[in-house]
Amino acid sequence: MQDRKVMIVENKPISVRLWKMELYAPHIACCVKGGQFVMLEVSPTYDPMGRRAFAVADVRKENITIFYETVGRGTYLMANMKKGQSLRVFGPLGKGLFTFEGEKHLFIGGGVGLAGLTLHAKRAMKEGKEVMLIYGAKSAKDLGMKSWLEEENIPYIIYTEDGTEGRKGKVTEALLGFDNSWTVHACGPKAMLKAIKEEGKKFKLYLSLESRMACGWGVCLGCVVKTVKGYARVCYEGPVFKAEEVFI
Repeated sequence: MQDRKVMIVENKPISVRLWKMELYAPHIACCVKGGQFVMLEVSPTYDPMGRRAFAVADVRKENITIFYETVGRGTYLMANMKKGQSLRVFGPLGKGLFTFEGEKHLFIGGGVGLAGLTLHAKRAMKEGKEVMLIYGAKSAKDLGMKSWLEEENIPYIIYTEDGTEGRKGKVTEALLGFDNSWTVHACGPKAMLKAIKEEGKKFKLYLSLESRMACGWGVCLGCVVKTVKGYARVCYEGPVFKAEEVFI
């Protein structure tokens, strides 16, 4: 992991609140693994204080891609950053990763949580694995990452809660259509992950947890989660955990 200043290659809105940022970051692109994340400095001042954690959603040559929602001051400042501007990035971070074991891999992403899965899904396909991705959102207008899935030719099924696109319902319903020969990887809101853990007990199941982080590498202890072996840091021992080993 390294802390370096990198250049913004692209920063644009792709749905109502979702943005895509591409960064020239060869020191991360060369070695990042699916499930890992970076910490971005959104302001050189103390307003707001601290960095923000984002999953590395894609790697293309020497560039990395992140997706983010504009929900607070930090991400609002990010949305106003321009192509050619520089910012500091710390990463890649996280030791708990997804697995390539098994021949069938099902990815379930809720909202922007999908970004925590896409890099691993892309690489699983390159490894010759059978891949299916479930993309869930409240409404069709929230499906900003659909174009990326189509560019990468990743097979997917859409669920929207209001039925405006794809199947009406929640992503957890997708589990009913798959048997336990599939390895399941999930990332999204805590309530979604809790439901998937409860309903997906027959699967080999991995959960990528979302948590507020101050440091990103295990020092501040601000992102601890209870596991069967005691407490673990989402940023360090995670962000990916076997479902049966973590309490959510």
